[in-house]
Amino acid sequence: MMDSDRAQRPGQGRGQGWAQSRDLFPSSVPEGPAEPIGLAAPLSEGLSDGPGGPMRQTTPRPVRVAAFGVLAVMFLGIAGRVLAFPIGRDENLFITVSRLWGTGDIYRDFGYNHLPYLPYMLGGLYWLIGTGHVLLLGRLLIVTAWAVAVAALWLIARRQRTGFPAFFAAAVLLMGNVLLIGPPGMLATNNFLPLPFAFLAIHFLLCGLDRERPSWMCCFVAGVLVSVAIGLKANYIFIAPFLAVTTVLAPLARPLRHRLVCGTVPLALGGLTGGIPALIAIASDPDAFFAHTIRYFTQLQPIYWDHSAEPKIVGVAQKILLAEDIWTSNATLLALAGAVVLVVLPLARRGWRDGLLAVWSWPVVLAAALALMGVAISFVPSPSFPQYFVPPIPFLILLVLLLRARTLSENRRAADAVLLSLACVALLCAASRVGPGLVSLARPASWEGMKLHREMRQLARSAGASSRDSVATLSPVLALEGGFSVPGEFAAGQFVYRVADYMPPQERTYWTTTSPSQLVAWLDGHRPSAILVSGEEPLEQPFADYARSHGYLEFPARGDGTGPVLYRSPLAPDPDE
Repeated sequence: MMDSDRAQRPGQGRGQGWAQSRDLFPSSVPEGPAEPIGLAAPLSEGLSDGPGGPMRQTTPRPVRVAAFGVLAVMFLGIAGRVLAFPIGRDENLFITVSRLWGTGDIYRDFGYNHLPYLPYMLGGLYWLIGTGHVLLLGRLLIVTAWAVAVAALWLIARRQRTGFPAFFAAAVLLMGNVLLIGPPGMLATNNFLPLPFAFLAIHFLLCGLDRERPSWMCCFVAGVLVSVAIGLKANYIFIAPFLAVTTVLAPLARPLRHRLVCGTVPLALGGLTGGIPALIAIASDPDAFFAHTIRYFTQLQPIYWDHSAEPKIVGVAQKILLAEDIWTSNATLLALAGAVVLVVLPLARRGWRDGLLAVWSWPVVLAAALALMGVAISFVPSPSFPQYFVPPIPFLILLVLLLRARTLSENRRAADAVLLSLACVALLCAASRVGPGLVSLARPASWEGMKLHREMRQLARSAGASSRDSVATLSPVLALEGGFSVPGEFAAGQFVYRVADYMPPQERTYWTTTSPSQLVAWLDGHRPSAILVSGEEPLEQPFADYARSHGYLEFPARGDGTGPVLYRSPLAPDPDE
């Protein structure tokens, strides 16, 4: 554990401190050159494993209670915002495949194109609870993920003895991040779910590599959690090698054999354990797995976007502008400013060498490396969308926490003042989004899942449809909310349908789908009981045209002509007969 206030041992001179500072991961770094008395606070422990001695609680209890109240109100606002946020296109893939999990293969039958963890997780909840409110339960999972992410930050702050102001600032920077309280953190997709698992993995790694009480079990749990984070979104695969290298190099005070046995090996075993679902999916049907994951994103997706007229960001210059717009604004910029200030404070007080040694620790290096790698990985997908620029944000916030743990005693008051100021600004930036969420939370009838469920069930009743009816649609979540069954060809929404015309013949055997060019033939051959269009997707127009031209009865959900429209075949049996 690192200690920024541990007193210098008697007899340690300048020469000994300089010799120790040459070690990449020194177990302790004594104070360097003589300084004025006012600056004579001892240096921290170099690249060690966390704060050392107990840290006195300086925040008055009433202030902490009030701050927790602010965080609670902020979280409730986010919960209301999540529950009331309009349905997103991506949710048609994740929610539908999760709901159909157990009735077929998520790859060959339903067209899923990610690692299988989210369908297993959310599908398990659907199986356990048995609710027809599929969107509502998916959103509640996201609310839970937000709660776990904030709790994980508290665990890390407590473990590193950063002080309450640092935790408060980190929590506000997370919950006040405009990108995260936009679609990436509101929708029931795989964009936010990896974050709490990544935070918890770092927490357990900090516990496992404790200099005084190392724990191989904590390293094992960290490995499991890292695999789950990667299984939810493969973009976070960069976490695994950095954590593995950390267990080899930190702390160097222990023998290499001890580091490998108590750190690296348990982490690897935990990673393999957490990776079992993905390994089973690969082993059971490797051709379908790689066709739906790697080849979908490296072959089919690029071809589709090359032919698409939709606005897209593909060039490096365009991606940089988008990244600049996201990362240099609001809470992300505030977190970056906080990290810079926490590095500059000891440099200004102690100079370059001693200042760097004050903040130099393996947790800080790990968080900084993960944030930088998150920046690099954000530019890999093409075309770019805002959710692809999430990966560096959680590790930047984590870096702020860990840098505060290394803050010298003479800088702590200034550091806390800066962090609390940044938190207040982040709170103001998020107020216009979080505030209405409080109103939405108090009005369950306004929750998106409740509205859609009520609207679709009413639409099904007005059309005289039954739960036996199979519905052709590119908005399968709406069909599920209405109690309909969804053919496997449309379980992934539009994500497989729109690329199907670009599939090589040898690839088609791995997919259950139709395509824009084959839609009429498919509808002629299957004659679904109903056709459902959401009214928000251009690709849906051929569905509506077919329904009208083949005598389907039209039932709009709303009197003003907006919203979903259900077309019911007149040949469908009457459910009352």
